[in-house]
Amino acid sequence: MSRTRTYEYARLWVPLYDAAAQAVTRPVYLIEAADGFEGVAAEKNTTLMGLFSELGGEGWRIEPTAMRVDTPDPAIQLLIDATLDEADHATAPEQLASAVGSGGDPAGTVAQFDVYNMRRRGRA
Repeated sequence: MSRTRTYEYARLWVPLYDAAAQAVTRPVYLIEAADGFEGVAAEKNTTLMGLFSELGGEGWRIEPTAMRVDTPDPAIQLLIDATLDEADHATAPEQLASAVGSGGDPAGTVAQFDVYNMRRRGRA
């Protein structure tokens, strides 16, 4: 008897801010799944490859070509701010810089995102 393979699908949103310095990312990323968005605070030195490796360890396969989103919905900015605020309050002050950047929420609103498609085999 053959089993039908099922997959979970999601998208990884990597925020870019400050149009003059597009290479700088805020220390947070978003995962958009069927049930909505989840914000995840990242270490300040997290690289994209490190993030791909971390998610790969959880079974995600990530499409390496991103779609650039230049006009994010303002609600996404609120999710990013709330994620960073939550990280601020969940972390001891002496550990804050490693959790969310340089001693707190970095300045700037998100102007662009790179969005990557993801999938993994469904869990039985």
